[in-house]
Amino acid sequence: MSKYVQAYFQTENDAEGAKSSLQKLAVEGEMLEAVPEEADLTPIVPLAGSTSTGGGTFTFTEVISPKHDHEEALTDKKHLTHVLHFSVEEESLEEALKIMKDHGGHVDKKLLK
Repeated sequence: MSKYVQAYFQTENDAEGAKSSLQKLAVEGEMLEAVPEEADLTPIVPLAGSTSTGGGTFTFTEVISPKHDHEEALTDKKHLTHVLHFSVEEESLEEALKIMKDHGGHVDKKLLK
């Protein structure tokens, strides 16, 4: 059974790097696009547990101490500019998430359960 993944990134380069690294796995339907202005990113959490300093519009304080809610989801996600969509077989999900983490990806916290 395959799992659908949406991973969010600070830059297009981060997302392209993750997409390229996924090629060693059996993924389907990879699509990279800019995050729509109206996107609800409330359930999105960083895989690495913190954000990195990349492009986007945010203050220095937000980089040092990003705003999180009580469940560690970022409450200010203006810095996430691109989303990579793909499907991966369940047995490869952990490796796919590691690739997303290595490229600074953020995913829906439901994927981590």
